[in-house]
Amino acid sequence: MEEILSNAEIDALLDLFQNEGMPEELEEADDLDFSGAEIQGAYKVAELDLLKPNRFTRSELQVLTRIQEMVARKMGAAIAERLRLEASCDCVGVEQLRFSNWISLLDHPTGTYILQMDPLRFPSVLTVSPELLYGAVDRILGGTGEAHACPQDLSEAEYEVADALVQPLLGHIQEGLGEMVEVHPKVIGRYTNPSLAQVLPAQEVVLALHFQVSGNPLFGDIRLAIPYAALEPHLGGLESSRFLSEGRKDGVYRSVLTETISGIPMDLKVILGEMELNLRDILALKKGDVLTLTTKPGDLLEIPVQGKTKFRGVLGTRGRRYATKILQVVD
Repeated sequence: MEEILSNAEIDALLDLFQNEGMPEELEEADDLDFSGAEIQGAYKVAELDLLKPNRFTRSELQVLTRIQEMVARKMGAAIAERLRLEASCDCVGVEQLRFSNWISLLDHPTGTYILQMDPLRFPSVLTVSPELLYGAVDRILGGTGEAHACPQDLSEAEYEVADALVQPLLGHIQEGLGEMVEVHPKVIGRYTNPSLAQVLPAQEVVLALHFQVSGNPLFGDIRLAIPYAALEPHLGGLESSRFLSEGRKDGVYRSVLTETISGIPMDLKVILGEMELNLRDILALKKGDVLTLTTKPGDLLEIPVQGKTKFRGVLGTRGRRYATKILQVVD
């Protein structure tokens, strides 16, 4: 049987490749052409990203997705109200990416905002696609909102106008993150060239949120990258989030479960004592023989339920019958 690497060994290899580079024998494989290659005529070679981040659990991403769906609806309403036109916003992606991969998804130019969200330790990056940002500026200044041509940069005055749209969006983002931790977003930098927003290491894992705004005539994307290292200390807050599915909240089915299983018969015994005998002595037992138990008067007696000790107690009487008083509950 072929040896299979453990998770620890795989992690060690990945760390080696990241810190010391790819071994020469593997680098040479880059020159090979695997296009169209087949194995046993059925399986084709495909690329596999061994460095794909895996920091957030599936359940955490599910809860975060529900939260951002709520945020998207509120952002859509805010955009429609602020720009006085029909618009909607949908959450189309909640995933974990390397920061370098996230940056590569952005167009140039793109409205890029560096955010400090205390108490998060590291900055986040918010982007608004140019068609949406310039269209919003045009609409706020009295135009139709159509962005026929996107300039390479915005003036300071135009940024001030765009803030009339961005600030309400930050408020709803703040509300969504409030399910984990109360944050206070503050814009500390603005660019139209996303390559200038290299505020995080390229290999940093980020929570990538992708919202899409659609309306007449507005259409565009809003993206937010929040470092995992900044969120990690606060992820426990998701356990009490109102967006956690009812089936995962502790105690939700306690009453139903108790009612369902309360009538199931259980085997409970009181062990008065024990002793060991070899087979020869057992075969020699006859009427009148006395067996000496290890338990002394006053000792705690074992009380197993379904064969496992659950209680300990002492022997006594109630009326004309023997009884046992429970003194301990065994965890």
